[in-house]
Amino acid sequence: MVVQRLLFYFCVWLIHSTSLTYPQQPPRFTTQADYVRVPVSVFDARGRLLLQLERAQFTLFDEEEPRQIDNFLLDESPIFVVLLLDVSGSVKDELKPITEAALGFARAFGPNDRFAAVAFSDEMVVLQEWTNDLRALRRSIRKLRPGYRTALYDALLNTSQEKLKRVSGKKAIILLTDGLDNESQSSHEDVVRHLISSSVSVYVISRTRFVHPEVAKSERVAFLNRVMNDVLQEESDFVEIYFREKESAMSQLAEVTGGRALFPKGLDELKGTYLQVARELKNQYVLTFRPALESELEFRRIQVRCSKVAATVSHRRQYHWTSPLSRP
Repeated sequence: MVVQRLLFYFCVWLIHSTSLTYPQQPPRFTTQADYVRVPVSVFDARGRLLLQLERAQFTLFDEEEPRQIDNFLLDESPIFVVLLLDVSGSVKDELKPITEAALGFARAFGPNDRFAAVAFSDEMVVLQEWTNDLRALRRSIRKLRPGYRTALYDALLNTSQEKLKRVSGKKAIILLTDGLDNESQSSHEDVVRHLISSSVSVYVISRTRFVHPEVAKSERVAFLNRVMNDVLQEESDFVEIYFREKESAMSQLAEVTGGRALFPKGLDELKGTYLQVARELKNQYVLTFRPALESELEFRRIQVRCSKVAATVSHRRQYHWTSPLSRP
């Protein structure tokens, strides 16, 4: 049954594009630091940011071992943000609301923050180098043109390497995508390892709930769905399963890096979703701790808890660590 489902997913993917993905060995990266910074966002039961919390309300675990929180603050330092825009497929009718939503996002930041804009489909195009000039950003984003296939993971990896490698401090990628990669040579694992190593947070604004109904209308996809149900003798919506798995992959990528994945249901929600991300980025706590010097693990898990009743904590789930005892 697993084989048949994989065959179905491959066929849906093949309809989306005729190109294949070729895997490569994951790159290795090294970070040398004696302290680890953990950006943290805290929400109440209604999803509103909590902004008047104290250090004593937080506990932090490193590989399930409690660690002392050495520093605690509400981070107001400058932010470097890359707007990474997926323009693959039929986005022609969406370019104007995408542009306006991205500009509304940029307006929520201060004069010391910086933005870059990158578009991608099967190729990556730098629309705007680092700036805080909204007029320049507007002109650059208006250069958006729809492409064809989707090299999502390549775009994430290259953007982090080329735009954020030399940036110090708070840095994030705001990814607008349908999540349907069909062209990348990089894998999900490649990207996650690099983003963790580089301390880059990814916020995903997913278009999957725009794309899903259109794909489901395809006669070829509907035919494949019927074939799978006949072969397996079950009534399952394999299109729904396919998109659910794509959303899960985007959520996992965002959460492990300290961002979040958001799923607006339509273009009318896009601007509000961008503004939600902007407020979160400008109102994060930062917890700092020192890892165990003798640690042999390269990628370590973090858990942050808040004692505030009904609070939900968002933070990066892993970090990359090279013990000073093992450094050359």
